Amino acid sequence: MTQAISTREGWSAFVSETLDKPVPITRSELDALSPADRAMNREARKQFMIRGPVVNTAQFAVIETEIRRRLMLNQYKSHGKLGVIVSGEPNIGKTTTVAHIARRFERRRRDVGRAGGANSIPVVYVCVPPSCTPKLMLGEFAHFLGLPIRTHYNTGELMNTVASVVAACGTELIVVDEIHNLNQKYKQMREASDTLKQLSEKCPGTFVYAGVEVEASGLVDGSRGRQVTSRFQIMHLHKFENAGRARASWADLLVAIEGSLGLIDQEPGAILRHATELHNATGGVIGDLTGMLHMLAMDAIDDGTERLDLDGVFGAVTASAAKASR
Repeated sequence: MTQAISTREGWSAFVSETLDKPVPITRSELDALSPADRAMNREARKQFMIRGPVVNTAQFAVIETEIRRRLMLNQYKSHGKLGVIVSGEPNIGKTTTVAHIARRFERRRRDVGRAGGANSIPVVYVCVPPSCTPKLMLGEFAHFLGLPIRTHYNTGELMNTVASVVAACGTELIVVDEIHNLNQKYKQMREASDTLKQLSEKCPGTFVYAGVEVEASGLVDGSRGRQVTSRFQIMHLHKFENAGRARASWADLLVAIEGSLGLIDQEPGAILRHATELHNATGGVIGDLTGMLHMLAMDAIDDGTERLDLDGVFGAVTASAAKASR
């Protein structure tokens, strides 16, 4: 069973995982395989489709560049370190974006020999729990770091313990996902937000927050919010449009995902015939789009058709709409 990336073991496995892209195979070559080898090929293609490299969109590149800039700047700052907030609608790709940027960062650190040793933790990745309190917030960090949470610890002692371990482990990037759970309408969550701010001041490293429509949580409102926005660059992930100049970006995304599906009989670029229908069905939300196409692709691999049946999907939708309008 795959461990959550909000644990040190799960995160390490996520960073270390390397999936080789299955060698392209023709229909005749697939048919010539033994039943066991054919099943292995199909499973390998489905696994690579779901867990392989993410599509590097223009939005992904801009956010990664900003995070890397702030990582470099923070190397020279003793206080007032800079961070990034990634905000957007649900399923827009926030977690995928920050997790894969952090993964790429740690892999680069390993490549240059700066992430060696059992005690090195280049990246910490935590999620803010619902109904969060200061101690619960710090507990997520302690859980990731593998620290025992002693019942007699008060918040200050736990904070100092976490901060000292983060410093000792050489952590450079700290990702706090689900930051919208720190809804500032509630006193305990305001206190948890203050605790997170204090921790960021005590810890070396660059903090990156990610959450659903972060502005709506109140995190950037009032005096607390002004402190946040003075140090954190808010970056928004947006839906893809399918009109004007943005049409080309939508088409590029469709072709990139189509190419990652590994379908033997899929005609390259055939997906573009349904660009408008796919946009109408998903609203330009990348998470909804990939979810839909992955399901269709897995069906095509399992039933042996090896191509996206978008004519069938949207033909059925059109027929159903026509019937409903009678």
